[in-house]
Amino acid sequence: MPTAEIDYDKLAARVVQNLIKGQSEKAVSSTPNYTYGYSAGGLFATPGLRSPVFSALMLPVFGLQSRLPAKAASETNPLFGIISGVGAATGSNPVGVCDDPKTAGLTTICTRSAVFGRLSLQTPVIDIDKIGKKVNQAVNSDLTILNNPTSSPNSFMPTAPAGMGAVQNAVKSEIGKILFEFGVAWSREFGKLLYTGNPSNNTSGGGYKEFWGLDGQINTGLSDAVTGSPCAAVDSMIVDFQSANISTNQTASANIIKYVVGVMRNLKYIARRTGLEPVKWVLAGPDQLFYELTASWPCNYLTNQCQTAVGTTQSPNVSIQVTGADAVKMRDDMRSGNFLWVDGQQVEFVIDEAIAISTSDNIAYTSSLYFVPLTVLGGTEVTYFEYFDYSMNGGSLEAAKVLAPDGMYSVSDGGRFLWHKKPPTNFCVQMLAKTEPRLLCLTPFLAARIINIQYTPVFITRSAWPGDPNYVAGGVTSAVTDWLNFVTP
Repeated sequence: MPTAEIDYDKLAARVVQNLIKGQSEKAVSSTPNYTYGYSAGGLFATPGLRSPVFSALMLPVFGLQSRLPAKAASETNPLFGIISGVGAATGSNPVGVCDDPKTAGLTTICTRSAVFGRLSLQTPVIDIDKIGKKVNQAVNSDLTILNNPTSSPNSFMPTAPAGMGAVQNAVKSEIGKILFEFGVAWSREFGKLLYTGNPSNNTSGGGYKEFWGLDGQINTGLSDAVTGSPCAAVDSMIVDFQSANISTNQTASANIIKYVVGVMRNLKYIARRTGLEPVKWVLAGPDQLFYELTASWPCNYLTNQCQTAVGTTQSPNVSIQVTGADAVKMRDDMRSGNFLWVDGQQVEFVIDEAIAISTSDNIAYTSSLYFVPLTVLGGTEVTYFEYFDYSMNGGSLEAAKVLAPDGMYSVSDGGRFLWHKKPPTNFCVQMLAKTEPRLLCLTPFLAARIINIQYTPVFITRSAWPGDPNYVAGGVTSAVTDWLNFVTP
């Protein structure tokens, strides 16, 4: 039977047509749902609004995220091996000189894995016909913002196209406002997943996926990814402080030092015995926990295990001499340098507001303290992000250039984020972005958590998370427009 000759140009054209037809089903809504900046009813369209503008917006501090490197990857189900032990020798000792001795035990390995998440977000529907318009000359379109709540590298958000996501651009142009709001939403939606991410929260169709966060990886009961066999040697240390209050309970404020020092000593012991020294650890906790720890740390640290009152003699040749100046200097040094003294060493404390905090009375707070190994053997990274690289050869962006209309897809941040411009509905447009990250903690046996530490700050600080009882915002999302109701002949 003869084979028909294939016209590849026509085939490619038909594929593209089908793609465009399919995309039109996902086209932008014809109903704009965005509040603009300077057109009628716009946020900055109030006559007489003066420059400069100050921002009272607070974004969460993502301290640990800013410390973790991110690497491109393409494997969807990688496997990582950890040798967990060597079995005991079997058999019996020989009786005679020609008898067989015991047989050496076998090496065991625990296989670990990590899957990609899938996170995405889109802008509101934008009517581009309103972009660039302002009501009249009474509206000041030359506003400036003097301060920047996103100036630190801690915000977990993609880089907006053309660098337009900075807060200063939010009052400069409609595009800047759109992309700034997009970045803020991204950091809030996904910022806590570093700790709480759990694939059991995935949607049924796979449109939203979470990677395993530190609460799942720094844990006990870890198992082999292939067989499900328990891997006790790989488990982290989990220590329960049982909600003892380090601010109001003197015994608890003394015990927390013993817990922190004891956990760190155990982790160092494991690192030394497994041949992984030197290890770079960081402690991670909320800002208020750090300040409550440092408030009592100097006195308790300098007198730890001393059973007599300050200034009295413990033994004929030992006297405790701790002055207020000593304690104040140690406290201030730790706060200005962001560290705790542990066994004579400065251990970095990373402030991270993505860590879960619970409260029953909005006075006493409860959270965890994390011990996270960043590197082993003096520089080998063991806790870091991986992401699917959309820009790799043969990857998503390359496919889009062939199979999708020009300009509909782009990448940012080295291929970490894929941006898509939806097919427009006349003059209504919309854009979205997605990423597929995962978090790796390759040595969970060198990690730990002290859970249920309670503390009572003198004052309740504002939260950066909408929905928290101590989150505040206020204001309006659009300008007053009554003055626009002119009567014309």
